[in-house]
Amino acid sequence: MIATASDAAAREERRLAWVVAPVAVGILAAGLSALSLTHSLGLSEIEEVLEARRPWSQLVPFAHADASGSAFVAALAGWLHVGSADWAVRVPSVVAVALACVCVYFLAARLFDRLVGLVAGAALATSQLTVDMGSRVGALALAILAVSLASWLFVVAAESGRGLAWASYTVVAVAAVFVHASCAFVIVAHAAATPWLPRVRTRAAAVCVALAAVLAVPAVVQALDGRRHLLDVLAQPDLADVGRAVHVVTGRNVVVLALALCGVVLLALGVVRGGELWKIVLLAIWAAAPLVGVLLLSIARPSLDARYLAVSAPALAVLAAVGLLQLPRRELVAAVAVAALAVSGVRIAQDVRSTPEDWSGAVTYALATREPGDRVVVAPARALAAFSYYAGKNRGSRTAGGQTDLVVVRADTQEDALEAARGTVRPPAYALLDVRPFGRNLWVQRWERTGLR
Repeated sequence: MIATASDAAAREERRLAWVVAPVAVGILAAGLSALSLTHSLGLSEIEEVLEARRPWSQLVPFAHADASGSAFVAALAGWLHVGSADWAVRVPSVVAVALACVCVYFLAARLFDRLVGLVAGAALATSQLTVDMGSRVGALALAILAVSLASWLFVVAAESGRGLAWASYTVVAVAAVFVHASCAFVIVAHAAATPWLPRVRTRAAAVCVALAAVLAVPAVVQALDGRRHLLDVLAQPDLADVGRAVHVVTGRNVVVLALALCGVVLLALGVVRGGELWKIVLLAIWAAAPLVGVLLLSIARPSLDARYLAVSAPALAVLAAVGLLQLPRRELVAAVAVAALAVSGVRIAQDVRSTPEDWSGAVTYALATREPGDRVVVAPARALAAFSYYAGKNRGSRTAGGQTDLVVVRADTQEDALEAARGTVRPPAYALLDVRPFGRNLWVQRWERTGLR
């Protein structure tokens, strides 16, 4: 009797632990993303906020706004009525990555078991990429959530055959492409997995995936044909660029990359319990399609931006979890897990300690040190939106003209910043006196008129 009561108590404790597990994963993801909430907004974030402040009539997809990203902008426009402080406009991204990690938990648990789900959710939550996406204003945090939810619904529908699950999958998959066009690569993974489903499910899956693809095509075509809004010009990718992109999408964590590759191999060899062929195809294509897709698109025009690969992060997390848990000894599993977490911790700490663009600090410094007759110049011209966001309208200039010009420059490197400033102040008419950095990609340069031409 005592043993029976003890066993029942132990089972109840385990049940409660698994109930709490996805909640803990979500809290972990939200907590890590919230570490950088107080950083100044960057130029791309400010442009997203300004886009969301347009009248609702101008946010209609195809008519006045790009279809890709329109769902995110509409959601952000609604959220701005709740709060518009720097930290507040990032809250939707924090919530999105937290929910994405919970979805990945349930997805991996459905594909394999709850332990794989827990490890996969934790891997995504502690990825530097996920934390970065969750701590900035942008569509990619919501895109990661959308593809995770769509893939979970695809798996639920494939295993249960329920009409409601298939209908929900179709709606979410289409909506995902309106969050970010790169989500279309995940629909490709669903299509690739469909022929390998149990025969009784194949027809329904084919119909729903095809419908989702057809409805998503207009948004994808517009994204491919439209004008890009990238801050930095993309070059034709080489092998080094591919390596850097893969490094970024794995959270700059070589341990996670190695585990994901191990997971793919072990699934292909058939040594993983529950590793049916359609699951292998789903995860492998999901992980690889974004990279292969942007490389193919680069034949027409350079398209390899590591951010476009972010939608493959959930699949990589699941594969890494499979690879980790298939290691032969518990001691080895623990050692590799600690190594992966240590690398992730270092990467996240580096991001938390640094600010890519401290526009708030740069604007405050430039306006405080400006003397009568001086001029504050912003380069490139596109960055004037960020300066005005913190300084107010009509406070910055695109052209030189003061006795001393304080040039606020947004660029990839300090050398690029100097080149951009020279194009504005036209040496030798001005000479550089001082440079002060405000993050990795923002500088304030002091140029003084020389009297030369």
